[in-house]
Amino acid sequence: MASKPQLPDDFERTTRKQFESIENKELPFERFLQHATEEFQRTAQFVVSPPYVPAIGTITPCGNGSLDTGLDPNEWQGGWGTQTIGILGGVVTFNTLTAGILSGPINSPAAHQTPVTAGVDPVVGIPTTAQGSTGAVRIGNTVANFGCELLSKTFIVTPAQRTITFWYAVVLQNPAGHPTNLQPYFQVRVTNAARTVVPAAFDFGNGSDTLSADVNNPFFQTLLKPGEEPIVYKDWSCAQIDLSTMIGQQVTIEFVTADCGRGAHWGYAYVDNFCGNCKGSPTGNFTYDCDGSSHCGPGRICFNYSLPTIGGNTGTLTITLDIYQSGALLTQLTSPVLTSGNSFCFNITPASIPGINLSLGSFDFAASGALAIGTTPLGTIKTGPNDYQIACRTCADIEREQNAVLAKKCAAKVNLLPRLHCDCPDREPEKGDCRCDCVAADFPRIEPCISVSWGDSKCDCLESDDVEVLCVTVCNCYSNVTFRDLTIGQIHITDADGNPVPTLPDGTPSVQVIPSGPLCFGDIPPCTRRASCVSRELVLYTRGAVGKDYRLSFEGVCFEVCHQYQTKGCFVVKVCQD
Repeated sequence: MASKPQLPDDFERTTRKQFESIENKELPFERFLQHATEEFQRTAQFVVSPPYVPAIGTITPCGNGSLDTGLDPNEWQGGWGTQTIGILGGVVTFNTLTAGILSGPINSPAAHQTPVTAGVDPVVGIPTTAQGSTGAVRIGNTVANFGCELLSKTFIVTPAQRTITFWYAVVLQNPAGHPTNLQPYFQVRVTNAARTVVPAAFDFGNGSDTLSADVNNPFFQTLLKPGEEPIVYKDWSCAQIDLSTMIGQQVTIEFVTADCGRGAHWGYAYVDNFCGNCKGSPTGNFTYDCDGSSHCGPGRICFNYSLPTIGGNTGTLTITLDIYQSGALLTQLTSPVLTSGNSFCFNITPASIPGINLSLGSFDFAASGALAIGTTPLGTIKTGPNDYQIACRTCADIEREQNAVLAKKCAAKVNLLPRLHCDCPDREPEKGDCRCDCVAADFPRIEPCISVSWGDSKCDCLESDDVEVLCVTVCNCYSNVTFRDLTIGQIHITDADGNPVPTLPDGTPSVQVIPSGPLCFGDIPPCTRRASCVSRELVLYTRGAVGKDYRLSFEGVCFEVCHQYQTKGCFVVKVCQD
């Protein structure tokens, strides 16, 4: 075991001088000297017990957030120490804290971050875990001596963690005569990679990230014991951290507790359900109602909520809906002050939104719910952003978009299979393209033009062991006819004489087309200046195929032009011998 560092010769004298400079002393010099000695020895041990420095390491944003299974040191960091003593009292100097997670009984000065199971707090009788939870962590203890400790997570913020909720409860001694900045407190501190506090990332509803002991705070309950300082406490509540300005950047979230700045009064807090939700919180809840909302066209955007209820009083909620497009705020809608109920909807008419660009197709929205009891704010819960389509897409819209995708893809195919006359195979094969003039149909014989294209290069070759994607394109070359519900019912491949292709030893064909049908093309509208075409894909699969010509046949090419017609399409599939 390492020996304790030697105190400087003038240590007691300089400590007394520091003690005499403190206003409104609460500790006798002997206890102050003991504190100063312990603090000197703690900081002198940084070589073997390094100081607390936030780092990502193995930490994930929400890992071990439920705390039901204890406190995982791979997902959390801890720090502990004492406050730096000044003329007016103590302040926490974070870079002088000792790194580590230390647990213990609530009355132990070494109990800094202690996992707890469901039970009852021994001091004020509140639950030790949030509702429905089987585990939480207690930060701090009931020993006063300028102590402070923290539990933290460091991570890179992703869009999924733009807001993080957690539950907390607080127990603080409330000494009379202390200014607010010297009272025991609980702080939720959010910093960036440079250890600078992120503005407005967290607010208890009092305009601050710090909750100090205050017997006049209406959200604290008070416990009075004869001959003891009052104890104020806040039962379990939910709160939200806003990281929306830090996406893609590193943040550290620190839950900090500290004794009073004069050293004689303690405070501790519980934390639970990190990355959970605020359902059931006495300070209220606010969520986006996805199921009850519209998502396109004229409709509504809805939210569910529960109003805060504290001390028999029911609070209020005011919802603000922000509508954005391309990152710019277009308009802001505000609900009435809600004093009852559990849901509220904003009516939305996209075309009436000021400044909206309808051609962009969508807009984004985000909302915030400001909770309050009377004139006292309880904080804001945010939700979003979410996307809203300006117009609802029909099945025809979706089909048209997919057809355009396939048309572009198949237009890039450069090779064409020669086209055969299916019933007269001795005829000279045609080129196989669908270049045609757009003319009026001469009844009674009307049929679509079918082409099959393949290959990304003129040098491509259909080999005896190959997998090739073919594009089957059906075109309507008539300006006054629609091919309705066109399908190719059956696709098969034979040798050039129409005989089945040779099979492999396992009985499977050496040349196959997949699928064998049907291919559905839907309606192919009349042409305008050029052919109107729809494409589908199929796969030609060869395995140990003999190098020769094959026949690709489309049977049951069915469509309606007031009557049902049927035609065939046959192509020469030339497979190159390996």
